[in-house]
Amino acid sequence: MDAEPLKEPGLAWFPNGKQITKPAYNRLLVCASLFHEGAESRVGLHRRTGLPLSRLSDLCGDLLRDGLIRESVVTPAGGTGQGRPQTLLEIDLRGLGVACVRYDRNHVVSAVADLAGTVRWQRRWDGPFSDDADRLLRRIADALRLAVAAAPKAGVRLVAAGAADPGTVNIASGRAVRAVNVPGWQNIPVVERLSGATGLPVVIERGDGWQALGEVAFGAGRGSAHAVFVTLLDGIGGGIVENGQLLTGRDGSAGEIGHTRVSEEGPLCGCGGSGCLEAHLAPARLAALWRGDPSPSDRPAGSLGESPDDEFARMLRAARDGDSHARAILADAGLALARGLGNVVSLLNPERIILGGRFVEAGDLLLEPLKQALPRYTLRELLQGIEVRLAEVGESSTFLGIAAYVRERLFAYPSVGARFEGNGTKTPSLMESETKS
Repeated sequence: MDAEPLKEPGLAWFPNGKQITKPAYNRLLVCASLFHEGAESRVGLHRRTGLPLSRLSDLCGDLLRDGLIRESVVTPAGGTGQGRPQTLLEIDLRGLGVACVRYDRNHVVSAVADLAGTVRWQRRWDGPFSDDADRLLRRIADALRLAVAAAPKAGVRLVAAGAADPGTVNIASGRAVRAVNVPGWQNIPVVERLSGATGLPVVIERGDGWQALGEVAFGAGRGSAHAVFVTLLDGIGGGIVENGQLLTGRDGSAGEIGHTRVSEEGPLCGCGGSGCLEAHLAPARLAALWRGDPSPSDRPAGSLGESPDDEFARMLRAARDGDSHARAILADAGLALARGLGNVVSLLNPERIILGGRFVEAGDLLLEPLKQALPRYTLRELLQGIEVRLAEVGESSTFLGIAAYVRERLFAYPSVGARFEGNGTKTPSLMESETKS
C-alpha cells in the first residue's frame, strides 16, 4: 500500500477556472460512469461513453495501476461455470478514503473512513480544552495529521480530508463562523490551516450536516429523497438532505433547527435568545428539572454544560420505571419538539425525519409525545407518509457523511461545466469552492 495520500490519482481536484486535457476528461467520464451506473466491462464502457475500445484499454490500465478501479470476475449467467467468465471494472471504494476530524470544547475525534462507508481507524481525545481558539485549532490539526498517518495501515489511500464543526460555518471561505458552546470559536480559518497541515483538499461543514448526509447515505435515511435529520447532544442540531445533496443555504448554515423559536417566554439559550428548541430540550436542563433545580430556565442552556454521563440516563430509566415527574418533563420536551418539527414539515415537506444522538437513547419516551402532538402543529395531509425513525449509524455518521460528500464530487460527471485546454467552455469543479480557503 502506497504510504502517500492519493494527491494525483488522475482524478484531480480541479480548482475553478483550471483547464483540463481531453485524456483527463475521459478518465473522469469513465470513473463517473462506473460510480453512478455500476460495474461494467470494457465493451460496456464503450457503449456507455462512446470512447473507442483502444483508448479505453489504455485508460483503464492507468486507472487500475492508480488504484482507482479494480477488476472483478463474474461467472456466466446460469451458474454452470460454462462459457467465458466476464471481467468487470468497478470503482475501488474500499481502497479510497478520507481523513476526518470532529471537534468541540470537550472532545476531538479523528478518523479514517473509506468511500464504501466503513470507518477504518478512529481515535478520541477528551477535554475540556482551552478556550484559546488557536490552541484548539492546533490540537485539531494534530489529530487530523494522525489520521493521515494511520491511513496506509488502515489500507486506505486518501483523496481528501473533512472537518465537522460544532457551530455555523462559511463554506465558501472555509471558516468556522461561530460555535455557541465553544468560547472564542469565531471566524476561524479551519480549511486553510488543516489543508496546510495535511497537504490534502479539505471540506468543512457543520457536524450536524455531515451526520445528516451519513444517515441518508448509509443509515436510517437510505432510500429517501427528502430527509430531515435532528440530533440531540448537549444541544440540538439538524441537517436537510434533498436528492442526496446536503442543503447548505447561503453560506453553509442551513439546518440550525435548534435555534428555531418554539415558545415566546421560554428558557434562555446559549445563543443569547430565549425559547429556542435547543434550550427546551438540552439534556442538562431536563436533568436539572428532574432533580429539582429551582431555576434552570434562568440560565442559558449552554452554561449548564453537558449533563453528567449518568444523570440524563438515570432520568430516562426512572421514566421507564414509572416516575411521573420524569415522564411529565419528557412529555413537555416532546411537545416542544413537535412544535419545531411541525414547522419543518410545513416548510420542507420531507418524507423522512431521522432523530439521532440522545433521541435514540430516549426512544419512545420522546417519540410517543412527539407523534401525538405533531398533528397539532402542521397540516395533516403533509404528515401522511412521513416516517419518523431513530438514527442507525451513531457517531460514525459524521465521518460517513464526509465520505459520501467527497465521493459524489470526486466521481461527478465532467460533462457538467467541463472545459478542455484551448477552448472557452467551463471547468469541472469536483470540490467547487469548498476546497479553498
